[in-house]
Amino acid sequence: MSSNDELFVKIDKVLEKAPENRHSYYQLKYFVLGKEPTTQSQIWQALRELQVRRDNIDALKLQIEDTEDEIELLKIDYENLTSKDQNGRKTPIRIRRLKRKQESLLRNIDKMKKKLEFEVQEARFFLQAFEALEQIEPMKDYDDHQAQQEYWEAKLHEEIELRILTKQPLPSDLLKTALSLHSDSGVRAQVIKLLENCKTQIQIACEKENDVR
Repeated sequence: MSSNDELFVKIDKVLEKAPENRHSYYQLKYFVLGKEPTTQSQIWQALRELQVRRDNIDALKLQIEDTEDEIELLKIDYENLTSKDQNGRKTPIRIRRLKRKQESLLRNIDKMKKKLEFEVQEARFFLQAFEALEQIEPMKDYDDHQAQQEYWEAKLHEEIELRILTKQPLPSDLLKTALSLHSDSGVRAQVIKLLENCKTQIQIACEKENDVR
């Protein structure tokens, strides 16, 4: 066995311990669903993610079936080559190419099946998350006025508070969105107060500058 062969054996052995090529349940719980500010938005996000996984599962199943058919066609080509009385120099080469192609496709199928299992695992997670969230609060229609109102109130409040605490400027688009909220919105009232304070500070600064002149 060459030094490279020994290296590849060691690499393959180590790769057996590699983590699964998917999101961790921690990521899905806290960074995909957990970042949503309301129970309803978490429910909606769980359904979006579930739909993506369902589409991926269907696509992978189709790819696996297509690849399996391709392998069957290669087997037919192999049988045709080996059944004929051919002594040409190209025949052994063609047979070796067919074998390599088949081995490559088999490896691809194995990878796709593993990916399919990961998609199934994540789909199961989002289905269970959806069912658990509905126990907390039944799902409302996406265009439900109250649900949307609570969502945007919470989302904008979170964004504004985070920027204030980290001493970042408030983008004009964020302020305009907040001012577009319903009349009894706490976030809207907060933004109006912030703008009035800014206006007052500017007036005071201008008056002091005029006094100095």
